[in-house]
Amino acid sequence: MRISAKSLAGAVGILTLGASVVLAQDSTRTRPTSSRRIPITKEGGEVARRVDTVTVYRTDTLRVSVASPPTIVHDTVTRTMTRVDTVQLPPVYPPIRLPNGFYFGLSGGVMAPNGAIYTPNSAGPSAQLQLGWQGAKQILGIRGDVNYAKPGEDSRFSGLQADPDILNFSADAKLQLPWLTHTFGATHRFTLYGIGGYTHTMFKNLPMRVDPTNGASFQFVPGNGEWTHENGWNAGGGASLMWGRSELFIETRVLAFTPDNAPQSRQMPFMFGMNWFGSR
Repeated sequence: MRISAKSLAGAVGILTLGASVVLAQDSTRTRPTSSRRIPITKEGGEVARRVDTVTVYRTDTLRVSVASPPTIVHDTVTRTMTRVDTVQLPPVYPPIRLPNGFYFGLSGGVMAPNGAIYTPNSAGPSAQLQLGWQGAKQILGIRGDVNYAKPGEDSRFSGLQADPDILNFSADAKLQLPWLTHTFGATHRFTLYGIGGYTHTMFKNLPMRVDPTNGASFQFVPGNGEWTHENGWNAGGGASLMWGRSELFIETRVLAFTPDNAPQSRQMPFMFGMNWFGSR
């Protein structure tokens, strides 16, 4: 019995000493931390960082049973981990701004004569200056323009030719159609439009066919050197492409007037031009 008691006392002493050493080692442990940083890049948008801290507890239980009540040793290890999450936000694009409001522009092309001025004249160059007001997404707008044309000479009527000039002053309503607007992408606006209104025409040295007299089937008269004024109308249409503060367009119209002694006179200018807006 004495040997057994001494043996038991020695075993308990050894276990107590071992537990003390373990506790001393645990108390001197340093909490592991991560010094590595996850690189975060910013491409096409803002980057948001979120830091999550996770604490993990571990409990180790050591049971020793030696002919006496068991000894329980609790070893608690606290570990802290840091996790950095990178959230990639979608890129933020600036709002698309299209032309709006007041604009002015220039255009050029060719004018084809028709009606009373068709036979003694041929096609010639044409130039135009236009001013207007309309937003890119507005259906209705207004426009005023001045169109100059110089018809060519027809060799069969060279005796009637005298270097003609034609000026047209138009005040129009412009109607944009709300279809096919994104044909060329979101940053450009494609538009089909119709245009028409009042036209005042001035011309000189313009030969034309007049109402026949004295039983003639048709009759032509040469133009005189003075400006002649006639009131009339215009109607036509075109297509435009808008971006930034600019608008590229093509259009054609009929510019018509009816003299007192002649059939209706018509001009058909085919124009290619640019408009520039004051704001967007």
